[in-house]
Amino acid sequence: MSHNGGSGAALFMDFDGTILDVDTAQIALNRFGDPNWMRIEQALERGEVSFEESLKQEFATLKAPPKMIIEEVSRLATLRPNFDRLVEYCKRTHLPLKVVSGGLDFCIRHFLDRGGWLSFVTIYAPESHFTGGGYTLSFPEVTESSTNFKDGLVRLEKANGRRVFFVGNGFGDLPAAKEATFAFAIRGSRLAELCQKQRVQHEEIDDFEQIVNTLSYRFLETP
Repeated sequence: MSHNGGSGAALFMDFDGTILDVDTAQIALNRFGDPNWMRIEQALERGEVSFEESLKQEFATLKAPPKMIIEEVSRLATLRPNFDRLVEYCKRTHLPLKVVSGGLDFCIRHFLDRGGWLSFVTIYAPESHFTGGGYTLSFPEVTESSTNFKDGLVRLEKANGRRVFFVGNGFGDLPAAKEATFAFAIRGSRLAELCQKQRVQHEEIDDFEQIVNTLSYRFLETP
């Protein structure tokens, strides 16, 4: 097999509920935030607020500092199977791996650093600032017209001539999944349901070995 992945492609991955088997932001909001935060999620799905605005409203209610949130989520969150194998595959084939997440940046760094992957993975996530009464967020700048910063980043990558593979699980991942060359949706997730309904080309997965296999034999390597 010859490898030709890195120069012409990139792998974008959501974090909460995708790389991790749970959503650390949801855990934090349930434990330390406004118990009515799901109303904001519902407003997002109805199109009444943007993805970025929904995150700003939700995280503004979080009253715990980063250390306390990390301690709480670390007890409950585990990596989805074979993430280490996926990272090694990306290294071996020179395929850039980019985390694009609306989650808490310090949680993302904590879990990636714990696995020794922080130096390899590029992170695009809102920068969070704890004020004592909540968190303020500043988002990655995206010049390309987009629904949210995730699909904006996918569009920019495509504008640079790369094929983009996207992995996600939530409603906010749908625009990026639509823009991607090919999408992977966590089995049984909201994204999987929406991709099915809207006929977005995708594969449902629950183990990252499936991504390695699909990229290897369908997209990035030739006999």
